[in-house]
Amino acid sequence: MTEIPKSGYEFFGHTADMGIRAHAPTCAGLFIELARGLIVLMVEDTVLHPLETRPIHLTAPDEESLLLAWLQELLFWFSTERFVPVKFFLPEVTQTTLRGIVEGETFQPTRHVQGREVKAITRHQLVVRERDSLWYGQVIVDI
Repeated sequence: MTEIPKSGYEFFGHTADMGIRAHAPTCAGLFIELARGLIVLMVEDTVLHPLETRPIHLTAPDEESLLLAWLQELLFWFSTERFVPVKFFLPEVTQTTLRGIVEGETFQPTRHVQGREVKAITRHQLVVRERDSLWYGQVIVDI
């Protein structure tokens, strides 16, 4: 029997969009893995440094909506301020609340490689679930 890694993410194709699947031992870990996948889509193999710290506090009616709000916030920061998240500290992730700190830096075309243009995080086939002591999730992004 193949052992499943404790956490990670992978991409999957979806018509003209791109999907990200992830798993982790905690819900916070799942949210972080999906965020890492999103960042890799937007900023390809680039060395990133945690030069700036931003607090984050989100609420939503359920885990799927919270994941959607989380990824939308990260995309908003990148789209409007060119802020690229690098490290995530999420000490509080419940079914309806996310609180933590995100560290990152400003995207610089001379140092960073622009990846795919992510237009939106969609609700289509959005999943967050816990099974057998692991958290699983997926999201489809409009590229």
